[in-house]
Amino acid sequence: MRKVSVIVLSCLIMLGLLGWSNQALAQSPGEQEDAKVLVPDFALLTIDNETFRLSDYRGQVVVLNFWASWCPPCRAEMPDFQGLHDDFEESGEAVLFLLNQIDGRQETAEKGSQYLAVNNLTMTNLLDFGAVGRQIFGIPGLPTTVVIDAEGYLSGYVVGQATKAKVLRMVEDAK
Repeated sequence: MRKVSVIVLSCLIMLGLLGWSNQALAQSPGEQEDAKVLVPDFALLTIDNETFRLSDYRGQVVVLNFWASWCPPCRAEMPDFQGLHDDFEESGEAVLFLLNQIDGRQETAEKGSQYLAVNNLTMTNLLDFGAVGRQIFGIPGLPTTVVIDAEGYLSGYVVGQATKAKVLRMVEDAK
C-alpha cells in the first residue's frame, strides 16, 4: 500500500511540474500580452559542431521550429519553412532555425540530417536533446513554432503544423 501511495504522489508531483513548465505556452493570447515572458539564453550545436546561441541574435526576430523527421506534420510544413528561410535571408526581416528534437531512438541527429539533405532543405538544424524544447519551452507536441521578438521575449507560437502565412503574421506581430 505504501508503494502505491509513493507512486501516486510521484505522479501528482510530475503532473504539477509539467503544468508549471508548460505555463509559457499554455497562456491564452491575452495573457501573453499582459505578462511578457523573457526567453532565457541557450546554446545548441549543429551536426557540424557549430555553436548557436540565442543571445547572438538579440536585435532580430527569431523563429524556432521544433521538429523531428518521423513527424508527418513536421515534414508537411518543411517546404513553407524553407521558403520562409529563403525570404528571411534575403530581407533580413527575421532568422529561422530548426530545433531537431533528438531522443536517441525514434529521432537521431543522423536521421534528421539525412531527411534535410534528401529533401534539399538548407535551414540551420540545431540538435536539441530536450534542453530547449522540454525544459525551456515545455513544448506540448511536434511540430511547434515559436517566435521571439528582437528584445528576446516570447511573441507568439503555434502548436501543430504552421503555414508560411501564419508565421509571417507572427513575425509582423513581433516587430
